[in-house]
Amino acid sequence: NFLAMTGRPFPPPPFKDMYAWNFFLTRELEECTHSITNFHWVLPVVHGAFIQRKLHDYGRSLNLILLARRSRHFAGTRYLKRGVSDRGKVANDVEHEQIIHDESTMSPEGVFSSYLQIRGSIPTFWTQESSVTMPKPPIVLNRVDPTYQATQAHFEDLLKRYGSPIIVVDLVKQSEKREREVIVGNEFRNAIDYINCHIDDHHKILYCALDYSHISKHRNLNVSSSLNDVATWSVNQTGFFCSSPQWKIMEGGSIEPFDEGSYCDAAERLSKRLGGILFFPMEQMGILRTNCIDCLDRTNVAQFSA
Repeated sequence: NFLAMTGRPFPPPPFKDMYAWNFFLTRELEECTHSITNFHWVLPVVHGAFIQRKLHDYGRSLNLILLARRSRHFAGTRYLKRGVSDRGKVANDVEHEQIIHDESTMSPEGVFSSYLQIRGSIPTFWTQESSVTMPKPPIVLNRVDPTYQATQAHFEDLLKRYGSPIIVVDLVKQSEKREREVIVGNEFRNAIDYINCHIDDHHKILYCALDYSHISKHRNLNVSSSLNDVATWSVNQTGFFCSSPQWKIMEGGSIEPFDEGSYCDAAERLSKRLGGILFFPMEQMGILRTNCIDCLDRTNVAQFSA
C-alpha cells in the first residue's frame, strides 16, 4: 500500500468517513500516525458496488460506471433496522452515482459526466416486528416526535452535503383497505409539511408521492412513463455534473447551447475567491431521494429511470 501511494498526489483528497466501512477498525491507527502521512497506512474500505462497462455509440467510445456507497451509520439487516436514529441517520442509506466517460473527445482525459441520487428508509420513528408466521408484519410508529427533530436532522445533513433542492419521491401506498404502509407514509408527509413551514422558500423540500403499486395495477396507467416523467422533472431541478458541457437545460426544460466563456470565467473567479477550490461550469445542485418501505424493489425501478 505504501509503494502504491508514492506515485499519487500528496496528500490525497479527504474521504467521506460515513462510507468507510472499516472506520472504527482504523480510527486508532489514524490517531497514532501523523494526519498527513496516515494515508500511507490506512486504506478506507467502501461497502457498496462498482460496475463498469464499455459502450460504443456511433463511433464514440464510452465508459459507463455505476457506483453505490452504503453508509456505515444506523446499519443493519431488513426488519431489524427501520426509520431514523436520534441523530438523523436512516437505515439502508445508499448513495448512487452514475458516471459516463467519453473517450472520443479531443481532450486527452476525455469528458466526464455524473449524476447522484440517494435512497434511504423513511426518516421517522417506525418499526416492524419480524415473524416466521407473518410475511408482512404490521408497521408501528414506536415513538412520538411532535417537532420531528430526527427528521429535521436528516434533511439538514442532506442540505449540507448536497445543497438544495432536495426532491423526495415517496413510492409507498397511498391508500389501503387495511392500513399498513399508509401509516408511515402519512407520518412522513406530515413531517415534511412541518419542516417546510419553518424554512425559507428557496430550501423547501419538494415532495412527490407516487403510489407504485396502484399505478402498476391500473389498466390505463403506466409505471415506466410515470417514473420517467418524475425523473425528467428531477434532473431539470438539480442538473448534473459535466466537465465540458456543450448544452444546458433551461428552467422550462428546453435545451440551449452552453455559453462556455461566461460560465468558465465565473467559475474561475469563484475558485480564486474560495482559495483555489476547483469549480466546474456545470455541477449538480441538490439531490433526488427515493424511498419505498424496504428501499429495494420499487426503489430499484425508480432509480433506474433517473
